[in-house]
Amino acid sequence: MRVHAPAPILLAIFLLFATALPVEASQPVGGDTGFFLIESGPSGAPVIFDGLFIGVTPITYPVVSASAPQHTITISATGYYPYTAQYTANPNPGETIKVYADLEPSQSTGTLLVTSSPGGALVTLDGGKGQQAPWTYKDIRAGGHLVQGFLSGYGPYVSIINVPPGGSITVNAVLKPLSEVGTVQVKSLPGAADVYVDGIYRGSTATTVGNLESGTHFALLKKVGYQDWSGLVTIRPKQVVVLDITLEVQKEVTTGYIHVDSTPAGASVLVDGIYQGITQAGNPLDLTGISPGEHTVTLKLQNYQDYMTRIPVQAGKTTSVRANLTPLAGSTGSGAVQITSEPSGANIFIENSCVGITPLTIPSLPSGSHTILLRLNGYQDYSNTFTLNPGQTAEVQVALKPEVPLVPFPLWSCIAACIAAGIILAFRGSGKDQGKK
Repeated sequence: MRVHAPAPILLAIFLLFATALPVEASQPVGGDTGFFLIESGPSGAPVIFDGLFIGVTPITYPVVSASAPQHTITISATGYYPYTAQYTANPNPGETIKVYADLEPSQSTGTLLVTSSPGGALVTLDGGKGQQAPWTYKDIRAGGHLVQGFLSGYGPYVSIINVPPGGSITVNAVLKPLSEVGTVQVKSLPGAADVYVDGIYRGSTATTVGNLESGTHFALLKKVGYQDWSGLVTIRPKQVVVLDITLEVQKEVTTGYIHVDSTPAGASVLVDGIYQGITQAGNPLDLTGISPGEHTVTLKLQNYQDYMTRIPVQAGKTTSVRANLTPLAGSTGSGAVQITSEPSGANIFIENSCVGITPLTIPSLPSGSHTILLRLNGYQDYSNTFTLNPGQTAEVQVALKPEVPLVPFPLWSCIAACIAAGIILAFRGSGKDQGKK
C-alpha cells in the first residue's frame, strides 16, 4: 500500500521553509535613483526626512525619481532652532540636490512633557538616558530636540520637537504595533563598519538586525577612511534579506574623522555640544564628515565625571579620543552592563521594566543580582539572571533562537528537491490509481 502526501500539505511545508530562506537584497540604489545631500552648520544635526529619522548631517538620502515628489526635511540640533524645508520635485536619476541648514542657536530654556500611546514606553531625549513615559524634562535648551520612544511589540517613534523659549510643550509618542516583520543581515568589505537602520545604531558588520516592519527602510554604513554608504532596503515578512556592501575608499578628502571609545563604554558623545552617538565596547564610535579645525569632544556617563577635550581635525586624517572615565564620589555601589543580541533590535527588560533595545549599554545599575529578559518578534524569549559587582562592566551576549528554526541553504536545497520529488510521485501515483479504477 502506497501512502501519498497530498499536494496541499507538501505546498504548506514548502511555504513554511521558504519563509526562512535568506534572499539577496535587490540593488538598493539603482539607475533611476537620485539623491538629497543634507548638510548643516554646525554638522551632526539630526535629520527627519518625510517623517523618518535617517541620521545626522552630513548625510545622503536616496530617492527613486519616479516616487512622489513632495518631501519635508527637518534638521535640528540640541541648542538650535529647527530648520524645515519643503521640496516639490525629485532629483533626476543620478542627480544630487543639496540641502544646507544654517542653524540658529537658542539662548533660553523651556519644558518638555513626553507621553506615549500606549502608555509606559521608554523615551529618550537627544539620545540620553531612557525614562518611562510620561516624563517631564525641565529647564532644557529651547529649540530642537530629538525624541525617541520604544515599546516591546511596537515600532520605534522618532521626531524632532521644537521647545518654545520660556514655555512648555507636550508631545505624545504614538507607537504603531508591529505586524509583519523581517530581518536584514548586513555584511561589508572591509568589516567592522557601524550599521544604522532608520537612524538607529544596530551594531557593526557583520550583524543581523531583526524586528523590522516589512517595507522600505534606510540603511547607513560608516567606517573611518571610507565613504559613507547609504541605501533603501526592502524588508519582507519572515524573510532574511542579505545586504553585502563593498565600501569605497574616501576620494574627495575635504573632511576628517574622529574615533571615540571610553572605559567604561556606554558614554554619550558630543562634538561641539551636539550629540553624536554612544561608545560601544570593543568597537570605537566612527564619526565621519567632521570639518577641519579644532573641536570640543565631550563624553557623558551617569555616575561618572564628564570628560572633555579639544582636538585638531585635519582633512583625510583620523583623530582618536580614548577616555578613561572617573567615577563620581559615592557611586561605587553600581556597575555597567553591555547587552547585545543576534539578531539585534530585541527589547530588553531588567526586573520586568523595559530599558531599551539591543545593542545597549546601561551605564549605571545597582550592584547585585538582576533578572534580564530579551524579547524579539519571531524568536523565543531569552531570560536569565546576572550578578553585577561594584565598578564592574558586565557583558550579556545572547544568540536568540527562532520560533521556527531557519534552514541553512544547503539543507534547504535538499528539502526542496525532496518536496519536488514527492509532488511528482504523488501525481504519478494518483494517475495510476485512477487508471486501475
